[in-house]
Amino acid sequence: MQKSVEENNAKGGLAIVMVPETGAVKAIANYPTFNPNSFNLFPIDSWRNRSVTDTFEPGSVLKVFVIAAALESGLCDPQMIINCEDGAYRIGRNIIHDTHPHDFLTVHDVLKYSSNIGAVKIAEIIGAQVLYEKLRDFGFGDKTGINCPGEVNGLLRHYQGWRKIDNATIAFGQGITVTPIQLITAISAIANNGVLMTPYVVQAITNENGNIIRSFSPGKKRNVIMPETARVLMKMMNAVTEADGTGGQAVPVGYTVCGKTGTAQKINANGTYRNCEYNGVFVGFSPAQSPELAVLVVIDEPQKHHYGGVVAAPVFREIVHETFNYLNIPPSTTREQLNVSNGVGEVGA
Repeated sequence: MQKSVEENNAKGGLAIVMVPETGAVKAIANYPTFNPNSFNLFPIDSWRNRSVTDTFEPGSVLKVFVIAAALESGLCDPQMIINCEDGAYRIGRNIIHDTHPHDFLTVHDVLKYSSNIGAVKIAEIIGAQVLYEKLRDFGFGDKTGINCPGEVNGLLRHYQGWRKIDNATIAFGQGITVTPIQLITAISAIANNGVLMTPYVVQAITNENGNIIRSFSPGKKRNVIMPETARVLMKMMNAVTEADGTGGQAVPVGYTVCGKTGTAQKINANGTYRNCEYNGVFVGFSPAQSPELAVLVVIDEPQKHHYGGVVAAPVFREIVHETFNYLNIPPSTTREQLNVSNGVGEVGA
């Protein structure tokens, strides 16, 4: 993460690693960081755990949950065709744009290619109430209950106060703020067959003799989506990390990944997105078939590149690769899909 921050001249970054099945947080990293034993030697701005105290607009990562709401409602299916208007769609005085214009996409490909207009059209089909209620189910707008101090709620306004343009912008992650811990907990619910867990950091507290005086166990919050919906979403998120998807750089050699990129605009001081900075985001889990770990990476205000698939996805890849080696989780892809160097080029192994 630090390497990506420095290479992209970014303001900072953070990463979280979670076990989807239990909600156990295996790692949280913030950069720049500080030493709590000599905190007075570091800027006050660094004296906090940004993963629970800070919020940001998630950008295109939120499309996963929009499509989850659509699938769960029965109003959309993965092969439903969406007219993406060749890259420009007017809502009142506002025009929604796609980075790369598309004409017609399936719901599956709306996620794979991260179409803003496709997500807006899907949000229009399901309506504001369905979208709001499912986002609340996933935990947005409320504290996760993690046993860390300083956690905040994030912001998800009630749907009765939404205008038509609000329903649209929330579909691609603007007009809503989330904490990093909320985001990875929600993604982990998809990896956990639709079950949302309460995240926790501490496993046990011992006394000076090593005896456990208090222990903490996984806590189920609720079923957010049906297992069948979760499995369909996982297939769609796996397609995001294919070579022609937006998250192709997130995949370690020999493993499979379900994930989503986000290139989230940051509001300027004047309240607009004009000439704004960005957060580059990638969140996902691996292996795709039987998720062991979920990982979130956020790179704050990268300058060299700002796309989440370029600045955050490679960090995800390295974290997963090193962690799976450490945990002795073997590669899951077939022998023919692995590549080795023969000293001249790459050959199938």
